[in-house]
Amino acid sequence: MTDGASARAQFSLGVASFDPLTDRVLLWTRIDEGGRAGCRWEVADDASFARPVAAGEAPVDRETGIVTVDATGLRPGTRYWYRFVAAGGATSPVGRTRTLPGPGADRLRVAAVCCARYGGSPFTVYAAAARADVDVVLHLGDYIYEDTKCEFEGREPEPDHECVSLEDYRTRHAQARRDPDLLELHAAHPMVALWDDHDLADNAWQGGAHTHDPDEHGPWSERMGAALCAHNEFLPKRLADPDDPTSAWRRLDAGDLVSLVCTEGRAHRDEPAGIEGTRPAADPARTLLGPAQAAWLQDTVADPSVRWTVLLSGTVVSELVIDAPDTLDGVMPEKYAVVDGRAVNTDQWDGYLEERRRLAAALARRTGGAVILSGDIHSAWAVEGPLGPDGVPVAVELVCPPAATTPLGRLLPPGVGALLGPAITEHLPRVRWVDAEHRGYLTLDVGRDRTEATWWWVEPGDDVAAAARGRRWSVPRVAPMGLVDPEPVGRATDEAASPLSALRRRRRRLAAAGLLAVSVATMIGVGAAIGARRRASR
Repeated sequence: MTDGASARAQFSLGVASFDPLTDRVLLWTRIDEGGRAGCRWEVADDASFARPVAAGEAPVDRETGIVTVDATGLRPGTRYWYRFVAAGGATSPVGRTRTLPGPGADRLRVAAVCCARYGGSPFTVYAAAARADVDVVLHLGDYIYEDTKCEFEGREPEPDHECVSLEDYRTRHAQARRDPDLLELHAAHPMVALWDDHDLADNAWQGGAHTHDPDEHGPWSERMGAALCAHNEFLPKRLADPDDPTSAWRRLDAGDLVSLVCTEGRAHRDEPAGIEGTRPAADPARTLLGPAQAAWLQDTVADPSVRWTVLLSGTVVSELVIDAPDTLDGVMPEKYAVVDGRAVNTDQWDGYLEERRRLAAALARRTGGAVILSGDIHSAWAVEGPLGPDGVPVAVELVCPPAATTPLGRLLPPGVGALLGPAITEHLPRVRWVDAEHRGYLTLDVGRDRTEATWWWVEPGDDVAAAARGRRWSVPRVAPMGLVDPEPVGRATDEAASPLSALRRRRRRLAAAGLLAVSVATMIGVGAAIGARRRASR
């Protein structure tokens, strides 16, 4: 064997594992230049490898040095350690992984993360999640950001231009992977990964993206193909069709307890509504998923053979529509539209209404036991929704805070961000709680009859990745789906009985609408300033 320093040089991106099942898991590493003649992988019951359980030879991609192997024949619900040995004898760092539990399982613990701009902040959230007591980590998208924005000195993106080519995306992934906190996360837990728009380009859809200029960046099909190729290389998945890199929808079952249902929300979607020439959000022909995935998803989430379905979406599924004056239409960012006094983020499922209606109808057939995990909006939410055909919630949606981007509330004037959550909950009755101020991650503790959700706050750059518990919600497995607050704050009961209560509630709603309007206007200004800086830098 070679010495430790040489071994680290051969495996500078560490090790990782992905898409665990009850009897197998995908193992990953990259061997750097000079050691790509071959590779051996080993799995053991212990970190010292005194009790090996599986081993074999694996091919090394000569162009990238990437090794991906499906280690099979493992036991359900079991922790394993794994490593790789290059042809020259260099041994990789040791990783830890875990298979999903099998039939009769009564518990699955997961952590969810999303939105990690390398130049946005240190990856301290990842270090905290690495030390969490969970079985698997779910990455809900924006593992990388394709642009050149950097807010933290010393973390300037590589390459120093917007990612367009396959080499660009590979370089950006490798830069993120060298971060010690991300190395720690991947070595500690298996991961299930989705992609979202910034893994490709801002507000990506099947035929283009908000920031994609064919004259500058070339054909969109080539750029999307490059982005998805790199994502699948660095974050391997059990694709629905191994020959189709866009088919990232899949189902990972933990016995009869829970299905982790992964969606693909970019490569097959129509252009967001509200842009000139696009069909309106309510048009039944509009799709976010594409026909093949949509049919599969409806059957999958309705399956009653598992007690829980946990649906993973890169963008928010539930209705999040706020009142806004029509005069703001046309000056809002491209993915927003104001129609009849209502502001809609059409990049979310709010821009694909009929497809959401069909998904909600399928979830309604479950009669309980449905949780949606989503990200993208750089804030944390607990929502009772979406609503089924009879107007009651068929799932609860839990939105993950950002790992390393600026939280939504911190884009607003000082003090306003803390008020944004209460304003939204006053304005949107199905939204039970919002936090727009923190970075962090979300954990789920799934039991047979109840799921416990906890948000954890992490300050970037902490020397010790100490996560502070932010908020908890409990989700009973009953229909209609709802959220139970285990730590209710509540208002005084005499207020509800007061003759002035209706007036007070109306005043709160009006104040909330005003605050939301100010927040929207502020975000427009921030977006315009960022756009101006981008144009000036070109």
